Amino acid sequence: MGVNPLINRLREAFSRQELMEHVSELSMMHRIQGSDGIEEAADYIYEALADLSSFNVEVRDYSYLASYGNLEPLIGWWVKDAELRMLKPHERLLHSFNDSRTLVVAHSPGGDVRAELLYVGPGDRSKYYRGVDVSGKAVLASGNAYLAYREACMRGASAILLFKNDIPEDAVPYIGLFLTPNDMEWAKAVALSISRKTANELIRHVKNGDKVIISAYVEAGFRDNPRAKVVTARLGDALNEVHLFAHYCHPGGTVNDNVSGAATLIEVAKALDRALRKSLIPPLKDYSMVLLWFPEYYGSQAYLGSRDVSNVVFGINLDMIGEDQGITGSVINFVRPPPSLFHPLESVVYYGLRDALSRTVSFSSPKRLVSYKFDVVPYEVGSDHDVYIHFGVPSVMINQWPDNYYHTDLDTIDKFDPSLAMHIGLAVASSVYSALIDGVDEHLLSSYVFEYLGHETSWIDRDIREFRFKYLCKALSTNIVKYCGMQLNRLLQCGEVDIRGGEGPKYAYRGPLGVIMLRNLIRVLDDADLDELDKLIKEGFMRTVIQSLIPLLLREPKTLNELKNYLAGELGVNLSEDVLKKSLDILIKAGFLIQL
Repeated sequence: MGVNPLINRLREAFSRQELMEHVSELSMMHRIQGSDGIEEAADYIYEALADLSSFNVEVRDYSYLASYGNLEPLIGWWVKDAELRMLKPHERLLHSFNDSRTLVVAHSPGGDVRAELLYVGPGDRSKYYRGVDVSGKAVLASGNAYLAYREACMRGASAILLFKNDIPEDAVPYIGLFLTPNDMEWAKAVALSISRKTANELIRHVKNGDKVIISAYVEAGFRDNPRAKVVTARLGDALNEVHLFAHYCHPGGTVNDNVSGAATLIEVAKALDRALRKSLIPPLKDYSMVLLWFPEYYGSQAYLGSRDVSNVVFGINLDMIGEDQGITGSVINFVRPPPSLFHPLESVVYYGLRDALSRTVSFSSPKRLVSYKFDVVPYEVGSDHDVYIHFGVPSVMINQWPDNYYHTDLDTIDKFDPSLAMHIGLAVASSVYSALIDGVDEHLLSSYVFEYLGHETSWIDRDIREFRFKYLCKALSTNIVKYCGMQLNRLLQCGEVDIRGGEGPKYAYRGPLGVIMLRNLIRVLDDADLDELDKLIKEGFMRTVIQSLIPLLLREPKTLNELKNYLAGELGVNLSEDVLKKSLDILIKAGFLIQL
């Protein structure tokens, strides 16, 4: 039965037909944060779970108008309809809300606009508006959505059309403004999201000297008392908890991000309930398993911030888990927590997942082959596992990336693979459930440690390989002794790691507990600092460094060189002092760090 003896019993209790019903129902709801649609989705999830006899199902209710960690208050919003037409140089319908729920930029005001269109390039810095009067005009831009919208609104534009250059040409991107109540003083223009194909057509007309007139109609508005609902389903009454969670937000019509995770988790709960009622699996005794559905970041930050997390042992984030890889081009990613937050259950989930994905018989070996594109990724920022990590809870993410249709209206149900979603959901649930009953298999844990060390030191630069190997040995062995009492560290005697960073000023994090959202930075930095930030995060891993690892590591003050050493150990990247200093300077200017 492989490394995971319970998976076949749970598979008997899992219904792929019900999974598809949940996917279909949830995807029809326009699940934008702060909207009535996301509250409707939470109610659906609760109703789907309410009759489970083995679980205690509750809804925790939080206000979007409050601040949670680094998350600012969010306005309430609703939308019903929208249409974008070109009136001149010839008339035709460009996009409609009926076809693309992503047409209306999330949190856009409503309105009915007829205006001349001006193309301002990226449009997210003041330099793009020099000598250009956009008052009363419609603006076409491709830069950062919030900044471009703010620049256009401040200059009196009546509408802004936003597009992206890095998605399929027919795709209408999902873009959100995440406006705060304070933003309502200037946020007056209608905001629409259009395909690259439409944008290129409009740009050609403008460059040819044609006068382009557009009509933009948006039936939308703002609402009082928006609620961020967290649905919890608790299995067991023991104090210590393991959490399985998924976020359920994003536009109507979209599936893989992240109806896939939310719907699969619903059916996992149902399968566990059926299996327990039929005595296919034994009940939990020493641990509880808690399944949770969040509005991304807002729900997880509010929920964890409102409770004692000291008894939350481990977390597993299911975010984009059922993609048809042949269509989306995705790879299943097992995203680890930072090494300093290693937990033995990480090995359980990893081997359970890999075993479930190994469905192909080899040529002449007893070992089955992994049947999907699959890889292991060191910690990276981007979903609710970040929140758990900032609360000190070791958490992994199961994710599929890259995705050709990510955050567009083409993320549709035809690109969803229910079999893969089932394999992943059941692998995670059954492997953890087995470990909570029988304990962590010490031989598998030992195997995982050596595989971990090989994987995490094989791809990094030679100049820091020895340092990181020693760092990882220390982090893993310390946590294995802490959680298991195993003296695995005897196998990992590889010398002491010196993290001392020499002399110099120390830096300390002084912001709220939690991930630093890019929105927190772009709202307060000037154009020069924004340009510098853009340069820094072109290296994708620098988002993880700036948003998550720096605030984590600088809770205790460190010199620049000490921080550099810790980042080399945690992430496996030897940052230059110049790049790190620029990152620290930006966070100081934004008010998140101080220099002691």
